[in-house]
Amino acid sequence: MSDGAGQPAQYGRRMSRPLKRSSSAVRKWAEDPTSRADALFAILVGVVVLVEASSPTPGFAGPDTFAYISIVIASVSLLFRRHVPLTVFAIVTITLAVFYLRDGGEFLSLLGLSAFYAVAAHSEQRLRAWIAILVAGPALFAIASFTVLDTPDGYDVDSAASMASFLVGVSAIGLFVRNRQRIFADSEQRAVTAEADRHAAAARAVAEERSRIAREMHDVVAHGMSVIAVQAAAAQEIVHTDPDKAAEVMGRIENVGRQSLNEMRRMLGVLRNGDEATTASLEPQPGLADINAAVAHSADAGVPTNLIVNGQRRELAPGIELTAYRIVQEALTNVLKHAGQAASATVTITHASDAVTIEVVDDGRGAVSSLTDSGGGNGLIGMRERVEIYGGELSAGPRSGGGYMVRAVLPTEDTQGRPSVASTTSTTREEVS
Repeated sequence: MSDGAGQPAQYGRRMSRPLKRSSSAVRKWAEDPTSRADALFAILVGVVVLVEASSPTPGFAGPDTFAYISIVIASVSLLFRRHVPLTVFAIVTITLAVFYLRDGGEFLSLLGLSAFYAVAAHSEQRLRAWIAILVAGPALFAIASFTVLDTPDGYDVDSAASMASFLVGVSAIGLFVRNRQRIFADSEQRAVTAEADRHAAAARAVAEERSRIAREMHDVVAHGMSVIAVQAAAAQEIVHTDPDKAAEVMGRIENVGRQSLNEMRRMLGVLRNGDEATTASLEPQPGLADINAAVAHSADAGVPTNLIVNGQRRELAPGIELTAYRIVQEALTNVLKHAGQAASATVTITHASDAVTIEVVDDGRGAVSSLTDSGGGNGLIGMRERVEIYGGELSAGPRSGGGYMVRAVLPTEDTQGRPSVASTTSTTREEVS
């Protein structure tokens, strides 16, 4: 019993689904302002054409029931003139031709002109649309010439000229409107594309800025934390045997920590809003003059470090000076972390007329270190990227006699248009990540 009772209910639900979908589609169509305008236009054209057809020119038979039904169908088809203009054009053209051949006695101008305009303005199949216009227009004119235009008083030249001019004119207007709509659509698409490009460019700029900040933070924080770690280990060893020396080391740790924290705040200021960020972004970047401090920090951290400057120093671009400083800072950080406790380092800055050369050499474990199989870290990647910007050359790796060397050549001439060249050779020591 339950099965028998359930089957009619299921059948009713299945039958109601198409009705629901149809009612939803009708409701959606009715809510569209364009659809409502098309419906109003079709009703207006139908009323005008029916009134026109009911008053035929004397000497003609006038419309019959079939003619009225055809006119109503053709007028209703105008509801879909935007969606299927070629089909609507075919229906209207056939209706007019049959009406003329049955001696209807009127041109039904509004119905015909609406169809010609629709196919010229809305058809996406441009070739078929123009073929339809070029075939249907002369065909209707020829049929009208033997029917409507052939009056008892002779051939109606004025009406013929009017009919031809209206057909050509409304087709031209439809073409003009279509071109205008296409121009607007193209402009809108270009605006959308330009907006998407702006968003993509902004996203790329954010990614590049994040990469720059990450690189700067690595350089600063890695160096500072390496110094702090080594100094803290040294202070721990001597805190009981030499408290004064341990206190001095702890003071150095405090200074390095404060400097690293201040510089990190300066870099992160670009991620914040307000006066603090603006002030931080205006602070000067480190350069060649600050390498002395980097060398002193390295020496204080337990790595004897010498600085040698060759050639006449001259003012360089801020970006080149910052790059040179970061290379020295990163290289000394690697010496501190990987070269061993007995290692020493030498920083050599050579000024030439067209380039500045930075060399950082240590006499630590170098190639024999197990860390040399790493192949690089964020520090070496940052060096490469910085050097590539200025079309320079970078080499980094263990020396044959022991130790490790980082060498960078930065052109100091105008590098605009210079191809980016950056070379890295031999095995690299692992940097602080």
